[in-house]
Amino acid sequence: MKKFTFALLLTVALTASLWTASAQQQSAATPQKSSQQLSPEELIKRFTAKESELSEIWKEYQYIQESKIQTIGQANTVTGEFYQVSEYVFNDAGKRLQRIIKAPPSILEQQGVMTQEDKNALTNLQPFALTTRDLPLYNVTYVGKEKIDDLNTYVFDVTPKVMTNERELKKLKDQKIEGKYFQGRIWVDDEDLQVVKSAGKVVPEFKQRFPRFETYRENIDGRYWFPTYTYGDDKLYFDKGGMLHVRMVIKYKNYRRFQSDIKFIDGTEVV
Repeated sequence: MKKFTFALLLTVALTASLWTASAQQQSAATPQKSSQQLSPEELIKRFTAKESELSEIWKEYQYIQESKIQTIGQANTVTGEFYQVSEYVFNDAGKRLQRIIKAPPSILEQQGVMTQEDKNALTNLQPFALTTRDLPLYNVTYVGKEKIDDLNTYVFDVTPKVMTNERELKKLKDQKIEGKYFQGRIWVDDEDLQVVKSAGKVVPEFKQRFPRFETYRENIDGRYWFPTYTYGDDKLYFDKGGMLHVRMVIKYKNYRRFQSDIKFIDGTEVV
């Protein structure tokens, strides 16, 4: 890529509350602490466990992703745009399959601003999920409580441990790996203990620059908080000079649960 890559690991942390019958029986026999009585460490343990659950539940749904990336010039005019609508499903092996529904020619591609590498990064999005398995890679700090609309939430700052490890950062730089981790803030509902909002960017940045974004979730099927909307509007400054104003809007919609293996004849497997 000549200038930048939209490697959007949209932070979009995904969670689910999935209780087995045995767990429900145990809960009835033993009173459970309310979230108000839990320590920050216990809160982190519980919401990351639900992130792990949701990463599996996510594979049982198909959805539509509408992505729009724009570059902005003077007087807030749009100077270039990439637009794509795709349908995603997971097959029985847990592999995500993509079928592109709409993708008009983009001037950003024609000008070499947005390359095939950028498209792959955009279309191969994996929602940010701070699972139990990923937790050792991050420092998670409790910030406090905040009300978002009608939700009471716990707020946490999330920082990849690699960002304070010069040796590991050098390894990533030598391997030309950028934008691998999420860094920012997450909001966790105090009843479901599921992430309902995330805000931040992907890191590290060496030659490339990545826009800040916010991802919002909605309760799907009355149980699961899935991402429905991501927005970012940021100015990217480069070491060699120059600035690029980027605006992005990503919508996730038409969530539908399926049971059987779904395959597209013209689909693309997303790694």
